[in-house]
Amino acid sequence: MDSYQVLCREVERKAGRALEKRSDFEWLSEQLMSELHEMISSSTLMRLWGYRKGVAPRRSTLDVLARYAGFADYAEFCNSVADDGEAQDGQTVAGHEVGVGRNTSPGESGISVEACEATENGTNAGGEKAKGDSDSGKDGGERGKDEGRRAWVWALALVAIACSGVWWLWRSLSAREVLPRGAEDFTCLLRNARCDADSLGAWTFVHGGWPAEPDGTLAYFMKDFDVCQVVHGLPAGEYELRARAWHLPCELDKALYDYEHAEDKADGTALAQAEIYAGPFAQRVKNYASEFGHEDSCYENVLRFVVLDDSVRIGFRSDGNWPRFSRAQADDFRLYLIRKATAHDFKLMAAQLDSARHADDERPRLKRGDRIPKMLDGVAVDLLYDYMENSDVTDCWRGREEALPEGWTTQQEARRCRIVHRTDAGRGMGDSDIYLEYRSDSTASAGLLVGHEVALEAGTYYFAAIFFAQGADGMPTSVYFGAEGCADTCPADRLMDWKYFCVTVSKPQVLTVGLWAPEGSDVQRAGICGLKVWERR
Repeated sequence: MDSYQVLCREVERKAGRALEKRSDFEWLSEQLMSELHEMISSSTLMRLWGYRKGVAPRRSTLDVLARYAGFADYAEFCNSVADDGEAQDGQTVAGHEVGVGRNTSPGESGISVEACEATENGTNAGGEKAKGDSDSGKDGGERGKDEGRRAWVWALALVAIACSGVWWLWRSLSAREVLPRGAEDFTCLLRNARCDADSLGAWTFVHGGWPAEPDGTLAYFMKDFDVCQVVHGLPAGEYELRARAWHLPCELDKALYDYEHAEDKADGTALAQAEIYAGPFAQRVKNYASEFGHEDSCYENVLRFVVLDDSVRIGFRSDGNWPRFSRAQADDFRLYLIRKATAHDFKLMAAQLDSARHADDERPRLKRGDRIPKMLDGVAVDLLYDYMENSDVTDCWRGREEALPEGWTTQQEARRCRIVHRTDAGRGMGDSDIYLEYRSDSTASAGLLVGHEVALEAGTYYFAAIFFAQGADGMPTSVYFGAEGCADTCPADRLMDWKYFCVTVSKPQVLTVGLWAPEGSDVQRAGICGLKVWERR
């Protein structure tokens, strides 16, 4: 059988199971993704194993399987087979046991050397030792044949080199941006177009704070955001805004599955909520899953828009980045003038602008209360906005550590409480990167770590927040989220998560809600954000 069929047996040996049913191949596909982060579909695997008809497997597919079997790539696997010669049933190849394939007869070798052996080893198709070099009686005709073969080998090598050169040239040319004739580069008018981390002040962070990654990329994880800048000095005309950006709305394996079953994936933006925009014009960015596994993918996004009044606001945003594990990223913004507007064009471009403004007016926007539960414990609740000042500390973040914001209080040393960016805390299931933190080198005293005073009328209320707490060893400790004098509380853990508790008050009173350290607690670090309150209907 062919060498790649021998590789299939090696894969089965590594997997510890025979692959005979569709579920077996789906399992192997998941194993390859889990161990190697490489995607090979179950359909491709079934064709390779001979359960479906198809063309010969790709070299990249064989390389992945060879790495799974313990080799550097398919070439190393073939060399190992060639070095061992013709392995019989039960022999080993490079230290790995090789079995006979499904279609191999009992007396037939389990390895085909036709595809694996190197011609310079001096073996023929049957694995016999070539006698040409050792035969001193080779006549001139045989030597001529050898020289002819060498000439063909050199010719084929030169052709391969030439083809490789043509391919690299084509790839380099295709990587260049293809712009309409006469387009002018106006990228110089953008401030910090490459999103360098040391110059992010050139951008305006309308919502969501500074990006999570300090590597010169606008990267957001588990939150809504809007980062933009106004570009001035633009002549009236038609423009293109380009950016290398992508959006991953969930974990990768789930995203790949959801994208495969999406109906609107023609432009690569299925499931994506993040978008680049210029004034009222907007374009959703590509879903990461749409180009997963493409080595030369740059997630290029192009937005065509018009400018008639000298300036435009361009940016990167999302109002629907709510699913947990969601991530959006953008970098390398470029701006091109495609054509200047003539007197004749103004009417047409004004119509385009009006149409875009109308579409922008109809665009769903993040509103107060969006995606906030309307049911808790199976009962209807109303979210109250005005009971707590600066309850979402994200709105107070300015790109550096901030002091305890107005509306918050503590029974510890106030200087130990700061608004911080959660880059060094363990990521949990929370939905914000900015939080209010208490942190000390020594154990906190019993009492309020960070909290907020809330004036309530008589009634039943639900409080919720994203929070965590850690002891000196970094492990969860006995801190709880609750209200002073309230029996219903939530224990804090090491990873930020969203939890809530219920409290009933019989008369108007002021409650202090937040994170509390009981007697004997060893807490040295705790954080909270997104404090909300609902009233039971």
